[in-house]
Amino acid sequence: MVKVIYRSSFARVTEGDTMGRADILRAIKDSESGAKKIQSDAEAKASETVSNARVKAAESTSSGRQGADDEAAKMLRDARDAAQKEAESVAAEGEAELERVASEGKKNRSAAADAVLEAFRKD
Repeated sequence: MVKVIYRSSFARVTEGDTMGRADILRAIKDSESGAKKIQSDAEAKASETVSNARVKAAESTSSGRQGADDEAAKMLRDARDAAQKEAESVAAEGEAELERVASEGKKNRSAAADAVLEAFRKD
């Protein structure tokens, strides 16, 4: 039996062409084969896209961790620097107070020695 196909979805068939059963089956098989190739290509592309996304996500995570580590190290350095400055300031104040006490002590040393000696003499 010969069929006439009008407005077919087959690429090689145009209006008014006639096809035998073998031609129709071959055209269907070719179309199915093309569809399978398109599907296979799409799956490969999807797999590649997912793989690339995973790589980028891993790189982003690594970069984020490195950035966080760098920021934490900077914060520690800043805190150490601030603590060092505070310690130097406190030490300088302590040194100044120590010098003041020593200076006051020198002024009163002979009076204190005289008071101690006087106390021993009275006994």
